[in-house]
Amino acid sequence: MGLFALSGGAASAETAPTALDFELSDGSSFVRLSTLPPRITVINFWRSDCPPCLREMPMLAQLARQDKSRFVAIALQRPHETAAAPAGVLDALQPPLQALHGPTEPRGILARFGNPAGALPYTVVLDAQRRACARQIGEVTTRWLDAAIQRCNRT
Repeated sequence: MGLFALSGGAASAETAPTALDFELSDGSSFVRLSTLPPRITVINFWRSDCPPCLREMPMLAQLARQDKSRFVAIALQRPHETAAAPAGVLDALQPPLQALHGPTEPRGILARFGNPAGALPYTVVLDAQRRACARQIGEVTTRWLDAAIQRCNRT
């Protein structure tokens, strides 16, 4: 099991985490997180050469179809590398799971989202104000994600 952290409790204005944002490509246009409607958002950073990343993608797509929150998968690789992923992963990377491409040098975006080591897979759950309320380095489970989403709904 990977390392994980769930942050909770009320934070004062001085200690409240900052809202996170990005602008990334979905292949045809750019998506800016801050322009999407407020909603719990699960962001999963992955690569096609990462076996645990590939194992969890179908489960993420299944949860996205349940519409409890927004799911965003950010491939930290070139689009042609994503296109070479196994068919089951490519099938999972369809709406409602939003597939984006991040930088091919991902350290900056991973550090901004709380993972300075750059380990993958990496999942961050954001509350409706785009503040990180749960994180996990390593493969996630349905149970962990359900608990994280519930907790983030209360923040």
